[in-house]
Amino acid sequence: MTLILFGRVVEGIGVGCSSFSCPIYASEIAPTKLRGMLSGFMQMTVVSGLFIANIVNLLLKNHKLGWRISNGLILIAPITIMIGIFFCPETPRWLFKNKGRESAEKSLKRIRGTKDVTGELDAIADAMEDEGNQVSIKELFTTKVMLKRLGIGMGIHILQQATGINPIFTFGGIIYESVLGQGIVALLILSGTNLLSTIPALFLFDRLGRRNLLIYGGLAMVVGHLVAATVFVTGCSQVDKIINGTNVTEEVVNCETSSGILMLVFTAIFVGCFAISWGPIAWIYAAEIFPLNVRASAVSLTTGSNWFMGTIMSYILELISPLGIHGLFYLFSGLCLLAVIFVYLFCPETKGILLEDIEETFDNFHVKNRAIIKLVRKPFQKNRKRSAKVAIIETE
Repeated sequence: MTLILFGRVVEGIGVGCSSFSCPIYASEIAPTKLRGMLSGFMQMTVVSGLFIANIVNLLLKNHKLGWRISNGLILIAPITIMIGIFFCPETPRWLFKNKGRESAEKSLKRIRGTKDVTGELDAIADAMEDEGNQVSIKELFTTKVMLKRLGIGMGIHILQQATGINPIFTFGGIIYESVLGQGIVALLILSGTNLLSTIPALFLFDRLGRRNLLIYGGLAMVVGHLVAATVFVTGCSQVDKIINGTNVTEEVVNCETSSGILMLVFTAIFVGCFAISWGPIAWIYAAEIFPLNVRASAVSLTTGSNWFMGTIMSYILELISPLGIHGLFYLFSGLCLLAVIFVYLFCPETKGILLEDIEETFDNFHVKNRAIIKLVRKPFQKNRKRSAKVAIIETE
């Protein structure tokens, strides 16, 4: 067990490093028009791995060496990465900053497959000149503009976890075993939905935009959780048993089969909508909103916030006793709505914008210009004007 835990710690370090370096790498080498698709492809590989893992678990669940075989198969992925990384070019933006224009030009020509890269190189040069020297982590927290941007990046990641996606996959087997009596099959259905929904998502990022997908996908996720919770309330019941003369509420659920299936369907709708919006876009968006001189540090912090929130969400099963399964789904629904409001108020669209031009996009995006905020402020502005007129009349 000690060796297993040690191995998990080492694996965790690897996953932590790759989860912030992969989105940065993809966003920096991708052409502007394909940046969303190529950056989001990381999520495609993640959900493919989850789906394959669930199939392997299903096939090996009764095998005496099951967990050893599954852990052995895991080695295929890191070995492939270790070999493949030697065939990947360094990003032009990093080369420009650390080795000069000539090295960046050589890399960019290889990546783009063309010799005409002068325009993009000039944009990188201009951005680096405007940004200045590398910014320390301390400056990230003390510079107002960067602190706000960091808050947006961390907020996106924290809210991605708050939607309940990890508890659904981590504890979904337990929940649907009690609801349907088919926990592993339910997980396979959910991970299959996750995989199939991610495929069209790759082509939607750069067509519909990050902001639209986050908002409308988030609203659909609210509905998925809301209906699943309501179905549980109306079609399921929790059993109370008398043990040694004490009335104890056990986590044993009686559900009509139709209610259990309907719950699974709407949970699958939640997962599908997550897969085309919040799943991949949280990683894409956070990797492209920071200037080059802070990008690595900032994205490492936003990634850390994701895993930190994931750790908190791993204890969410403790809330089933006081809230019930339906209460947990209602909670996730409310958090999904909060995520939608956050994006509406603070996150501008970054589709089709050069990484070097994103600064201007954020400079022109203000909370006070949101339609709902204007609507809310209108009565107060009228009262203010009326009060000013009264004051002028009284003065006269």
